[in-house]
Amino acid sequence: MRRKPLAAGLLMVLTMAVNSLAQIVPPRGVPNPPAWRALEERRFAEAVLLFEAAARLAPRDASLRFGAGVANLMQGKNADARRAFEAALAIDPRLTDASVLLGVAFYRDGLLQDAIKAYESALRYAPDASQLTGPLEKWRKEVSTEGQFYQAQGAHFTVFFEGPADDAAAQRALEILEDAYWRIGRELAIYPQRPLSVVLYTSEQFRDVTRSPEWASGVYDGRIKVPMGGQIESITDLRRVLEHELVHAMVASVAGPTVPAWLNEGLATALEPGGSEWAAAQLQSSPARVPLAQLTRGFGALATVQARAAYAQSALAVKSLLDQQGADKVVGLLQAVGRGVPFGEAFRQSISTTLDEFAAEFASR
Repeated sequence: MRRKPLAAGLLMVLTMAVNSLAQIVPPRGVPNPPAWRALEERRFAEAVLLFEAAARLAPRDASLRFGAGVANLMQGKNADARRAFEAALAIDPRLTDASVLLGVAFYRDGLLQDAIKAYESALRYAPDASQLTGPLEKWRKEVSTEGQFYQAQGAHFTVFFEGPADDAAAQRALEILEDAYWRIGRELAIYPQRPLSVVLYTSEQFRDVTRSPEWASGVYDGRIKVPMGGQIESITDLRRVLEHELVHAMVASVAGPTVPAWLNEGLATALEPGGSEWAAAQLQSSPARVPLAQLTRGFGALATVQARAAYAQSALAVKSLLDQQGADKVVGLLQAVGRGVPFGEAFRQSISTTLDEFAAEFASR
């Protein structure tokens, strides 16, 4: 069964942050309205430049650093976002929105302890902020669960596992991931530079930590998380899940967190072993279609049958793009999204047709 989409909870946090920007009132006389407008219109690359220019004129305005941080975070530039949020908090440590997204930026790069420290510091100024206490509880549970885990180190991955009995599985996971890094990397021309963390949980630990739906067999939320046993009963299953989640990490590295679920999940499913064949068989047995416009949000809240159909339809839509346009055009679309180009415009520029035309043509098959 296919799995939970990329970072659905983080998308909600980011959306809330963007929607709350209007509540942050900059000082009078600072030439920054165009920066806020660019951010609201999702012109993220331009917004960064505008915020940085405005900050040079008003170096004590924390909101300008915060705006630059959001714009960087929405492009997937987590390190740049962290620097901006830290600069904002150095000016105003009570700026809770900056603390919230600083933790998100740390977590998305697998820096769990740093994310926890950021939220613990923020709680001194906002002890009842639910946007801090909820994630912090979850992250502490992860640390508690993994406190005695062992590590297996590869060139591009660190695998965490419970004990010596799982060493063979961890080594096999490293082999699968390193092979997939180069094979899928060549296909997409995407090679994540930062080391990726992979956690091998028991099924119970996985459900407890990730709180994912019963049908999920893996999660990527800044770290790849996989339940050993349960739905993963063989090396074939392990390879499928790891490769699927690795594609999510690759997408995040170039496009940030705003990729529509059908494209993100569809690409991961289409590129996993046997994914396209599985999707075709699923839709042959259940030919109902959901418009792609209704598959933009994460699939985590769907029931098993609905989720299976959503993954299958997304995979075939992306396979159609890959077959018709090639991987370079699809990656170009992701890169445009990462630069902050609105998705419809990025699709038209990269795929040479409109999103509506593609969706209608796909739905008619």
